[in-house]
Amino acid sequence: MTIKHLLTGALALGIGSTAFAQTTEITITGATAFRQATMRGIYEAYLSEGALGTSFNVAHNFTGNNLSQLIASNRAVFSGKFPGITGTTIIRTSFNGSTEGLNGIAGNNNPVFLQVSALGTPGANILGGVSGPTETLRPKFSFSDVFQSTSPITTDLNGDPITLQPAGASAVGVVTFTMVANEGAPAAFTNATQQQCSALWSSGFAPLSLFTGNPADTTFVFATGRNDGSGTRSAYLTEWQFGAANLVNQYVATAAGVTVSGQITAITLVPVGGTGAGALATSGGASNASTLWGNDVLGNGGYSSSSALRDHMARTTASVTVYDGADAGSPLLEGEAILLLTWLSTADARNAVSAGAKLINYNGYGVVPRATTDPLDFNDTGFSEEDFNKIISGAYSAWSYQHLYHWGTLSANETIWRNQMTASGGWIEDGLQLTANGVRSSDMLAERSDDGFPIFAQ
Repeated sequence: MTIKHLLTGALALGIGSTAFAQTTEITITGATAFRQATMRGIYEAYLSEGALGTSFNVAHNFTGNNLSQLIASNRAVFSGKFPGITGTTIIRTSFNGSTEGLNGIAGNNNPVFLQVSALGTPGANILGGVSGPTETLRPKFSFSDVFQSTSPITTDLNGDPITLQPAGASAVGVVTFTMVANEGAPAAFTNATQQQCSALWSSGFAPLSLFTGNPADTTFVFATGRNDGSGTRSAYLTEWQFGAANLVNQYVATAAGVTVSGQITAITLVPVGGTGAGALATSGGASNASTLWGNDVLGNGGYSSSSALRDHMARTTASVTVYDGADAGSPLLEGEAILLLTWLSTADARNAVSAGAKLINYNGYGVVPRATTDPLDFNDTGFSEEDFNKIISGAYSAWSYQHLYHWGTLSANETIWRNQMTASGGWIEDGLQLTANGVRSSDMLAERSDDGFPIFAQ
């Protein structure tokens, strides 16, 4: 019997004498890069108490009535029997980025959640593509790819100092990342170094020769990535020693530049406010703005969701118009072949690559996220044994700790839920094992004291 199941039994015994039905509600926001492990862990926890449609039901806002679509969704609502908790447990998720998630539990910016009524009539299928009804509220928990110290979130909604670090360690796992180029990247484009990335994100674009060493490679590579509400962005900017609060130059697809045939035909330096007028209107709109650090300036924005960025990296860019984010009448390029480069969680990268994107090594090392059904998968980790060893030893440095923060005092059932999810052998570790989202903290043979800090052997 696993520690997880022992814990479940002990918790159940501790509250089994409760004589009345009760409902516990858990609200979660934060890291889009970690949502697949989180959602898979939550799903497996409910499933341990009984079948879908009998013991629990779930609806989400992504397309498709299946598990792979559920764990990739940004909003979901579960209702049913959760192990160790008496009565009905409702869990609602709204993933909006690690730093924005910290802002949310500080009460400064309430995210949008699906209401329980979005579940509709209970059934045996996962209900996908649900757009509402919704409501905004202050969440209790937030997953974060970064330490609170790497964010600007230091006060709550009243301006009072706040420390979101819970008692004890907040790290619940390690989330892994990889560089990704969009579909159509040439064979010669295989690696990006820390210095090359810093140069590219500083200027916004560079010739492919910067990465290949071949002067004949004159195709331009453009930087694309997340807005400053994202922990993924903080992870790559700290990893490159660039600085999480410093300005970048990133490009995003325009609203009209994403075709149904799988092509991107227009990109723009992110306009002030996240979206511009006419041809400069961006895919994602005003949510692409970077506002948490107070730097809503030209180029500093980015995608508000890793799922949108992931999907765009699986598109070709053979003939693209490039705008400067300020003047739609004077494109920088028209009808040119370009390339896009970004940084994604390995879980999102696996989905992007399966649709055509290309993995790029970082500092000479690469990992290939795999399905647990892949013959090369090592012990259901989502990596080969060789890649798994690169991560846990510290040879591969594109990773950060995943934290689970909360505000205020937890109720008894909230504490049970948190302990169930984060314990050694718990549901988050299950989710990590099944999604190629990262590795368990207990697997690591290396450590770092803060985001982007040097890695040492334990």
